[in-house]
This record gives sequence, structure tokens and C-alpha cells, in this order.
Amino acid sequence: MRRDLFQTAIIQFCKRFQGIEMLGTDLFQKAIIQSGTALSSWAVNYQPGKYTRVLAEKVGCNMLDSVDLVECLQKKSYRELVEQYVTPAKYHIAFGPVIDGDVIPDDPQILMEQGEFLNYDIMLGVNQGEGFKFVEGIVDSEDGVSANDFDFAVSDFVDHLYGYPEGKDTLRETIKFMYTDWADKENPETRRKTLVALFTDHQWVAPAVATADLHAQYGSPTYFYAFYHHCQSDMKPSWADSAHGDEVPYVFGIPMIGPTDLFNCNFSKNDVMLSAVVMTYWTNFAKTGFVCRLTRVVRIFVFVKTLKSQLQSRRASSQDIFYDPPPH
Repeated sequence: MRRDLFQTAIIQFCKRFQGIEMLGTDLFQKAIIQSGTALSSWAVNYQPGKYTRVLAEKVGCNMLDSVDLVECLQKKSYRELVEQYVTPAKYHIAFGPVIDGDVIPDDPQILMEQGEFLNYDIMLGVNQGEGFKFVEGIVDSEDGVSANDFDFAVSDFVDHLYGYPEGKDTLRETIKFMYTDWADKENPETRRKTLVALFTDHQWVAPAVATADLHAQYGSPTYFYAFYHHCQSDMKPSWADSAHGDEVPYVFGIPMIGPTDLFNCNFSKNDVMLSAVVMTYWTNFAKTGFVCRLTRVVRIFVFVKTLKSQLQSRRASSQDIFYDPPPH
């Protein structure tokens, strides 16, 4: 039986690793990876022992001996365990996939470089403003980002993701330089926009592009999409672009049935039409491995192995874009 999967955010990492593990089994044929890959900083738990001991202490299992600790945890009810909250390091994950030498035999980057996930076609992508989740708590939705807040956010970003390497100050200044709009550098709203772009690029775009590039280097069919739209909702400030998860209601046809508790949006007729288009793209890829007839709010590109790290597209008209499938 052939299986095609599409999932979003943290759930898709299990599928990504499962796909690596199932190499050669012909169990999975295609995968759509929405907003996150195994190369994201929050994809793998690289300190499982540390977080296990934090959890153990919370439920009264703080033994020094690892065997005793595990036996104590095994006696706890699942409810008691899942009710505990363990705070991970910023931009990382406390509980998730672990490199155990079995299900995940090695670091995901190494596995991808070795071509260990070529048994299925992939389409992966990002939303325009994925980084919103890291910015919404440090900005005023009306006033934007102050210069001090911007500098602190960049420094905090470097400290949590790069530790304290030599040249850290140079790295900070380089990031500030690259993510400053020098034509409008005193505008707090512009700072807010570039800060969202920083988090979007590092946490979503760069890992997704790297994953697509590694996959395409071996000639495997690889599509990359960018999603630019989001529904109108009182839950999100007017300045926010398409954030993490904003494509989900369109994938599942929610605009066609109206607002729900999970997606409480003011869906328009355009939202309904866009949802129909997105579902068509996703199901076309699942059925045939090919995507066609695109719109301005969903841009899909084909990775070509001869153009490393570049996206090749061909515009057919001002309204629609058509792409040739990569060679099989």
C-alpha cells in the first residue's frame, strides 16, 4: 500500500525521521513538509538526559542512578507525566526526537548529506511571517520595535543559538547590519518587520532551503512553496503577515465550512477560493507528484539539481505560474 503524508510544524519531524528510517521499504511515496524540517534548531532534543532529570525531579523521581530513575518514572501514570511542563532552552525543544542510533541513527544533517531520505518525493515550504511567534511578545502592536528592543532581541538570539563563541560580537553586529533597512532605519515598524524576517529566515527558511537543496542534489523530485496569505482575525494584529500555521485552515478546507473554535476567522469568498486552490495543489502532488497552476499568494518552485541552492521558475502569465517537473 502506498502512503503519502502531509503534516505541519513539530508533528512533521516524526514523519521526516520516519521517512529516513523507512529507507528502502517503499512504505512512503511522497511527503509535504509544512513550516519546519529536521534541520531546524527545535527539531531534535540533543540533551535528553538533562530534560529527563528535570521531569523526574518534578514527579519525585530524582534518583542519582539512571536505572532507578527510569523504574520510578515507569511507575508514574501517564497523566502525571504529561501534566508536567519542562521549559526548554530558547529556540530548542525539551521533548522530541532523539538521536538514539536506532530510529534516528545519526544527526539529521549527516543522514541527509548521505542521501538517506531519497525514497520519496517532497514538497516543503514556509509562510511569509513565520517569525511572528518570536516577536509578538516583545513589541507593541501599534508602535513597532524600539532600537533597544531590536538590539536586545538580536543579542538574545545569538546567545541562545550560538552560545559564547569567539567573534560573537562580530556575529551580532553582522546580523544587525544585514537586518537593518538602511533607507528607513529609524522607523520602529520597519525594525519590527526586519526582526520578524530574521527569525523567519533562521528558524524556518534556511532549514527548509537546506533540506530541499540536499534532497534535490541527488535528483529527487523536490518542490518548495511560499505562502503569503492569512485569514482576518481579531486574534492577530493587523501588521502580522502569514504566520506559523496560517496555511493550515486552507489545507483542510475550513473556509468552506466557516469559523470554528480552532480557526475563528472572518473567511471571505476569496478565502474559500484560495482553500480550494491549496487543496488542489496538495492533492495533485499526493496523487501525481506534480504541482501546476499556481496563484500569487502561493508560490511554488522546483529545485533543480544543477542549480544548487537556487529556485528555478518560469512565468507563464501575470496571473498563473507553470513549472516543469524535475527529471525522475
